[in-house]
Amino acid sequence: MVKKLIRFFKSYIEFCAEGAETEKLLNYCIKNGIEIIDPHKENYKLFGKIHAKEYKKLRKPSKKIGLKIRINKKNGLFFFVKKNKSKIGFVSGIIFIIVFNIIMNCFIWEINVTENKNNDIDTEKILKLAEEKGLFTGTLSGKHFVQNIEWYILREVPDLSSVEINIQGSVANISVKKRNKEDAMVPDDDIPINLIASRYGVIEKIDVFDGQGVVKPGDAVMKGDLLVSAVYEDRHNKLTLKHSRAHITAKTDYNITVEFPFEQTYTVTDEKSSKIFKLIILGKEINFYKNIKNELPNTTEEKDIFFLGIKLPIKLIITHFYNVKACNITYNLAEAKSIAYDLLSQKEKEEMKEMEILSKKAEEKIKEGKYIITANYIVIMDIAEEQAIESDKPWENTDDMS
Repeated sequence: MVKKLIRFFKSYIEFCAEGAETEKLLNYCIKNGIEIIDPHKENYKLFGKIHAKEYKKLRKPSKKIGLKIRINKKNGLFFFVKKNKSKIGFVSGIIFIIVFNIIMNCFIWEINVTENKNNDIDTEKILKLAEEKGLFTGTLSGKHFVQNIEWYILREVPDLSSVEINIQGSVANISVKKRNKEDAMVPDDDIPINLIASRYGVIEKIDVFDGQGVVKPGDAVMKGDLLVSAVYEDRHNKLTLKHSRAHITAKTDYNITVEFPFEQTYTVTDEKSSKIFKLIILGKEINFYKNIKNELPNTTEEKDIFFLGIKLPIKLIITHFYNVKACNITYNLAEAKSIAYDLLSQKEKEEMKEMEILSKKAEEKIKEGKYIITANYIVIMDIAEEQAIESDKPWENTDDMS
């Protein structure tokens, strides 16, 4: 891009030299320090670009070699001004815009903070820390020592595992990654816990890992009954408190009810949309908007503005608003029944994935404009529920309670 701008200001000519010995012209240019840009040959023709001031130097050697040379196209600021000299105001404006954009591209006008997925990063804090080290909008893009800023942010935000700052033109991108926090390791005996029954049932299987089991397979239990006690008696007849751990399954019943109304109301979004526009120039907002209800569904697109390949410190924000309307649908008996059973199947997958289903009985009824299914199951499931032991005294696992 910089080379293109330099060529534009210097102005250059695209030429074609035709003849049997075009290589001699290239050798002449090399020996005399004449730069030919993008030279390429097609049959007996040599094509290339040369700065406007040096084009005259090719005429005499071309004639001696026996080549016919001609201009294909003139490019650059000199020829542009010459062509539009009657419009001096317009030309001056173009020159001003070009110079203005080159200067503006030397400053930072936009700072973005990007993060890896599923992170909860305080963007404002990152921007504030960067500002404390001199990185903020309006500063020269080339004066920042980004490594110092990266180290400073890492030091001030311990939750981050990496910070990378990339400055491109007038945009600074701060890429951060949050440290993966491993789940805190809970000691085996951190607090004394009993295991109680979360519902009634008949014990099928019990595997005790910590604590003292007080039930066995075949026992019937009610909700809240003690299954594994935190009070544990070791082989020396000494009592200690444990964080009870066990896998206890019981045969019990389980119920799911689903309802599906025969009449449903859906909202439909029109494909046509209304648009509002907003410009952000150097952090300042300029709105061009209509009176549109904010509660309407909308989508937003953001566009960068470029001039002659240079990104301007200007953003165009376009918000599309869509009208919605309500539609009523009435389902017949067969349709409502089918959808209700689909809902029941979905709830089974969500709620009963850890259960073993022994039997199932479904009851159907229609009430208050709804198709209702109540399913009763006999299942085998884990019924153990933790219950902390409350005590006024500090607890230690090694206390002798005998």
